Amino acid sequence: MTITQTESETAEVKPATTTIYVNMEFSRLANDINSGTLAHQFNGKGRKVALLPEEQESNYLYYSADKAGEEHIEPPFEINNGENIKFKLQATHNDTSNATYKWKGIIQNRNDLHLVSEGKRKATYNADISDGAASEEDDVIININFKLDGDKFSAAWDPAIKIKT
Repeated sequence: MTITQTESETAEVKPATTTIYVNMEFSRLANDINSGTLAHQFNGKGRKVALLPEEQESNYLYYSADKAGEEHIEPPFEINNGENIKFKLQATHNDTSNATYKWKGIIQNRNDLHLVSEGKRKATYNADISDGAASEEDDVIININFKLDGDKFSAAWDPAIKIKT
């Protein structure tokens, strides 16, 4: 750094972040897994694991742009190359269960989303198209764990994300 450079010239530019709230109906999801309405497997650790098919995803969750869950948004989610996308997991306003839940991350990622930060109920990923070409909607399988009335569950689904150049 030379003496003539200013702080503004050397300041790191933070990428823009799109925040998406994932509003889950944990009690409905748990009931449908327990009743066999939604197919599941056991993972050998006492956890019932269910993959939410795209046509059933809206039965158990919806996305919003606000914490109150009022500004519904529909996938696919488009994000610019180099920007961040943050997912925040929360119970829907009508889910009055005592479920405890945790973000487990992305278990399959056909596009280039790199973990920036992760917390118990949220995660931020950076989009980086490494091969130089924009992709179509890519498979990004999100995984969460939750516990309700002593039963342990995992749920996974594809939120349909597209990285733009």
